[in-house]
Amino acid sequence: MRFAGLLGAAGFVALALIPSVAAPKTLTTEIKGKRAAILSYLAELPVQKKTLAGVQVNEYEAYIDCTSADRLKTLTGERPAVLGLELMNTIAYPPYPAYLIDRALTQSAAGGLVTMSWHQRNPVEICPRGEYYECAKKAMNAETLKAVLTAGTRENALWLADVRAMAKVLHKLRGEGVVVLLRPYHEMNGNWFWWGKQDALPELWDALYDELVVKEKLDNLIWIFSVDREAPDAARYFPKRHKPDLVGTDMYEPDPNTPKFAAAKTNLTKLGESASFAITEVGLVPGAKLLDEINPSYVLLWGDNLNVGWTWNGECPACNKPEQVAAFFKLPRILALDALPPAFRSTLAAHVSNPSPLHKPNPICPVKLH
Repeated sequence: MRFAGLLGAAGFVALALIPSVAAPKTLTTEIKGKRAAILSYLAELPVQKKTLAGVQVNEYEAYIDCTSADRLKTLTGERPAVLGLELMNTIAYPPYPAYLIDRALTQSAAGGLVTMSWHQRNPVEICPRGEYYECAKKAMNAETLKAVLTAGTRENALWLADVRAMAKVLHKLRGEGVVVLLRPYHEMNGNWFWWGKQDALPELWDALYDELVVKEKLDNLIWIFSVDREAPDAARYFPKRHKPDLVGTDMYEPDPNTPKFAAAKTNLTKLGESASFAITEVGLVPGAKLLDEINPSYVLLWGDNLNVGWTWNGECPACNKPEQVAAFFKLPRILALDALPPAFRSTLAAHVSNPSPLHKPNPICPVKLH
């Protein structure tokens, strides 16, 4: 099958399936078709002044009912068009991969998009908890990173072991027909992760691409280059050999309409000219005027920031009030899961199922958290 863009009645481009005479579809051709459909749709959305709405479900939520996605539905009545998940914990916590895959399958079977970040632990440092957020913040100097990127070294072997262990989850998702929007080594222009502020970041990105795509043959990935805030130095970290499919910014500012959004888009789109632009993490929901100005393909709300009332002391300058999130979802340009074109959803959901989910499909979430 091939895909054609059709202008729908709602004023956005829908992807229609056009039958064609071809050999029986294999998993590889189906994955290729899904990947192409996603990239085409994300590129068409800004043309039609539409933006997908998403939310992040982090590793500590995957096991429980009432995740950020479920609580979002309680707040707005909507399910996210883009579900954010976390690959951290897939190596050192044996139960976790099953729960991660479970969430991804449910979202994909519903015709939604799945994006995954990876807070990779520093592979050459001891992490007492095995694999945890603080493990990603253990610093690495430039000399050690050079060793990580040098074949045959102990450091390279440790990094490769983690990459290949994480890749097992991506292989399982591929086998189920799921395309993943992969966001590795994000916020690299900051200094809080071991890969941050590293001149060799482009080599690290390319090395990961070589392992996952070239060697592991994972063709179900869409690659996202995601910076912190406006990133005037983005060119320093931009990949040299394997260009990203999408570029985006993570924004946690007390001003929901900060000019840093526009600066980020300018700095990123001049590097990845053919790549779609997205808000890959955000605290406060951006306003309608700003969205019209920067025109992102999607906005991923960070789950912890959905409701300032859920913080332990009510102090969070980048957290929302429930009415702000509800108003955001009512904006004419915002598309939740149920507003995606039916043909596009059918394409993504093809041959994906989750008949025995590990979570309740529609849990009743309390208004106030215990």
